[in-house]
Amino acid sequence: MRGLKNRVWGGLVTASVLLAACGSSTSASSGTSGSTSKGTATIGMIAAYTGNQAFEAGFTDSGAFPAVWAINNGGGILGYNVVAKPVDTKSDPADALTAVEQMLGTTSNLLGVSGPDSTSGPTVIPVLDKSQIPMMITAGEAAYDRSPYSYLWRDLPPDPANGIAMALWAKQHGYTRVATVFGTDSGSQGDLPGVVTGVQKTGMKLVAQINLTPDQPSYRTEVEQLIASKPQVIMTETDGPTAATFYGELKQLGTIVPIIGTSGVPTDTYLNPLRSALGSSSFNQDFVAVVAGTPNPNPAVTAFNNALTHVKGQLPAPLNQWLSNPFSEAGYDALIAMALAANEAGSIKGSVYNADIMKVTSPGAGKTVVYTYPAGVAAIKAGKQIQYVGASGPLLFNQYHNSYGDQAVESFPSGVAPTVVGTISAKSVEAVG
Repeated sequence: MRGLKNRVWGGLVTASVLLAACGSSTSASSGTSGSTSKGTATIGMIAAYTGNQAFEAGFTDSGAFPAVWAINNGGGILGYNVVAKPVDTKSDPADALTAVEQMLGTTSNLLGVSGPDSTSGPTVIPVLDKSQIPMMITAGEAAYDRSPYSYLWRDLPPDPANGIAMALWAKQHGYTRVATVFGTDSGSQGDLPGVVTGVQKTGMKLVAQINLTPDQPSYRTEVEQLIASKPQVIMTETDGPTAATFYGELKQLGTIVPIIGTSGVPTDTYLNPLRSALGSSSFNQDFVAVVAGTPNPNPAVTAFNNALTHVKGQLPAPLNQWLSNPFSEAGYDALIAMALAANEAGSIKGSVYNADIMKVTSPGAGKTVVYTYPAGVAAIKAGKQIQYVGASGPLLFNQYHNSYGDQAVESFPSGVAPTVVGTISAKSVEAVG
């Protein structure tokens, strides 16, 4: 992905997947929502709910459903109750376009959308922009770093930024010989150019670039190629079963060297198979991932976690995989910012409130910093200018509507929360280019 990775979540079927397949919408509302005499406003959730990229449903839902619950629990938006409408891309750009056009043609009071992702972005983004629908994209391609689309927003690091951060971490530890091991699926490959650029620009040597067709019974040839290249460190992204097979064979035939994963790999469906393949001792010693954002304890985190627990029945279990997930937090923050912008503008029409997304997230003298949706609405009603700071931290959008900050390097001890072992600053990434 990135934003979201095109990784298959084997066997996970969520309630929202079933809703998407039926073309339904769902409201993650509470019994304490405020006046909704005007009816409903809809947030579209554009993701692969079926097909070979159906893992996306978990990432999208774990940000959107808590946000919808928090908005409704805080009184809705300008008298509207909010509903979430899954829009299934079926893991295919053409199907995505059809689904989005259907959504646009049949949905009244469409507030905005969460998504699209890397696969569906090229076909869907121009249509949404022309329709004046604000979108919080999860596509990480560099093509959107300087986007011409006025209604496009992104609060996750682009793929190259994550790749450069990984390279900087390796450089800090004195590695000079790097191998990449990536799946051939489009999401994993989307990160690879950023990783290669980072390795080259930091002066390290790329000794092997290995691409794995997902979920093969054996990768012995590729493992032997890796061993022959004698890397000091591996940078990687694949799905979990592929990782288990590859690194299991590597352990049998050679020596495990330190492994650095992209921002998209820290999910149970990747970490657990890799841990089993390497063994807990080697996994704890040799594996880290560089993830979007850094731990940012603030009231927004508490609000996100509270909202998450209220919608846990709509999400893949276990719940704790979403509690510190940078994509979940970013998706939540994006939609809270969108809702606050609508309140600021006094309208749920994207063409009216789109510019106010910047207004309610930018810092400024005399602004009231808010961490929750109800606090933001109350401040706006009181005539105050606000800066929303989210669970993922400040949303500092630039002129191209991109926002990303520092990145955390995390290890993943079994049974406990991820442990931050380092930080790569946004400034150091920008310095590399």
